[in-house]
Amino acid sequence: MTKEKALTAGLELFSQKGYSNVGLAEILKTAEIPKGSFYHHFKSKEAFAIQVLEKYSNCGLNNFKSVLLEQKELSPKDRIIAFYSDKANEFEDKEFVKGCLLGDSCSEGGVSDEFKEFVDEQLKKWQSTIELCLGEGKENNQISKTVDTRMMASVILNGWEGAISRMKSSKSRQPLDDFIQSLDLLI
Repeated sequence: MTKEKALTAGLELFSQKGYSNVGLAEILKTAEIPKGSFYHHFKSKEAFAIQVLEKYSNCGLNNFKSVLLEQKELSPKDRIIAFYSDKANEFEDKEFVKGCLLGDSCSEGGVSDEFKEFVDEQLKKWQSTIELCLGEGKENNQISKTVDTRMMASVILNGWEGAISRMKSSKSRQPLDDFIQSLDLLI
């Protein structure tokens, strides 16, 4: 229970402020746990952050897979557009304050190579799911056979993460909508 309370608090705090802007005291206070309990479960703040990111990434990956790989009533292109449209609605509901914790973590300073590699590994899993969806579209002749699915999946993921950054700075849905409209041209 203590570990879950800490991870939940970390997810909320890191989503709002980023890893570098959250201190251990704030984590302990938000989770309502003592320092000793924290260090019983986590060897350091960074090890804790990696577990928070893993929890976030697994949830996101499950969401990706359920929409992009399992909603067979839609074409692969329509699944991708529907996924990002739903995410844009979620960000709007949160008033454009919270973005993608993995994407935000890419720009964190003062973290170890292990931290950076973990974030990159998680994003590659997300990209791979997009690539599988695009591959299905190629097989079904719903997406051009000339599309390089690995590259296109990378462009989609990178474009989305950039749109989220712009959304947060402008407090506007427009960058997300521009990205979603561009998917129709890209895919």
